[in-house]
Amino acid sequence: MSTKKQQGYVVEESYPRFFYPQMTPLWLTTVVNCLGFIAPRPQDQFAYLELGCATGTNLLVCAATYPHANFVGVDFNPSHIQAAQQAALALGLSNVQFIHADFAEFLAINNQQFDFIVNHGTYSWIGKPQQQQITNIVATALKPQGIFYLHYMCYPGSADLSTIQKLCLMVDQAYTGSSVESLNIAKNLCFDLQAAGAFVHHAQVDAALKTLQHSDAYLMHEFLTEHWQPLYSVDVHHAFYQQANLSYVGSADPCNNVETISIPARLQSLIKTTKDPALKEYLKDIARHAKQRIDVFQRQPQAYSSQQHLEQLQNIQFKILPNIPHTALSVFHTPIGAIQADANLMQKICAALAKRAYAFAELLQWPEFKGQPLFLLETLFLLMNAQYVHPYFQLSTDAMNPDHFETYFAAQGLHLKLVPECGTAKPLS
Repeated sequence: MSTKKQQGYVVEESYPRFFYPQMTPLWLTTVVNCLGFIAPRPQDQFAYLELGCATGTNLLVCAATYPHANFVGVDFNPSHIQAAQQAALALGLSNVQFIHADFAEFLAINNQQFDFIVNHGTYSWIGKPQQQQITNIVATALKPQGIFYLHYMCYPGSADLSTIQKLCLMVDQAYTGSSVESLNIAKNLCFDLQAAGAFVHHAQVDAALKTLQHSDAYLMHEFLTEHWQPLYSVDVHHAFYQQANLSYVGSADPCNNVETISIPARLQSLIKTTKDPALKEYLKDIARHAKQRIDVFQRQPQAYSSQQHLEQLQNIQFKILPNIPHTALSVFHTPIGAIQADANLMQKICAALAKRAYAFAELLQWPEFKGQPLFLLETLFLLMNAQYVHPYFQLSTDAMNPDHFETYFAAQGLHLKLVPECGTAKPLS
């Protein structure tokens, strides 16, 4: 058996530690509530499963900030699970369990039901049998109104990477040395080709070479898998609906749920007049030249009434995250380019939210937002994506001492500030 790969996927090197706030329970429930659907309440006891958890960073953050909930992580790389278990022990977290298993093995042994199931970064890097096993797990283990989060590479944007990925994979297959050695041979070959003008007629490939600036640990998992395959979002949505009775409800990127800040202005009317939901969603991918998606699905989604939706929105609270820059944020970088905002308004809202949490209903009374709930949502979503603002609720005082958590992860090379009142962590530069 190869020591470099299992099931065509790199296991020789651990996946780097990353934290994705979009995967946390409060973020997900807020997005689903804003879309008009009932979601699990993170204040209540819940169960949360991550498929392909790597070294468990996201689960450890969640376990530390939601002490009343139970978390499970599954990964087939034993070094990932060992690192995650060691971290949980060092942090004194008893509400998270890490299981060494592939998806087929976990499907066979699992008898739990979950309010949240998440999968980030592997779905378009694994083979079709493994994709089907994820589908089967979600089909059997997600509760009604439960949330499924899925991150994957998509068309049309990820097609720009296909030339580079194929070259990297072919070098790796021809080279008998380590994954990192073959990766660096492939990177050097790519840059030599670029210098020789090989991509002069392929501007998108030339631009995609910037991807090679990522760490080797990340690029090995990105480019050396034998199953690298971007997907069409409409095909993914159809498969999960047909095979797991899951409905696509929106994006975990809240900005992508508001067309006025996620679609170029000249294309908005064309997309708005498109009646077929699947075609409309694909047109959005084209308009954004989308490279990846973070989709949110629900089992048996239950919509609020108009009045219930309004009441739910009004009660959502927001708070500034710690360690944000002191200068006012006026330009927001989005997939469709830079969005210019009113710097004075951004300064005002950030200053207010730094003092205390504000409910949506309170902010809606400000003169700048009165009678304009969509404008307020746009503003809050942009600030959320910029990691300035986050949904807020006061969790149990049993949450972990942030200093202990931060010291531990700093020693691992990951600088995070735990924010228990928001059920998240803030990456520190």
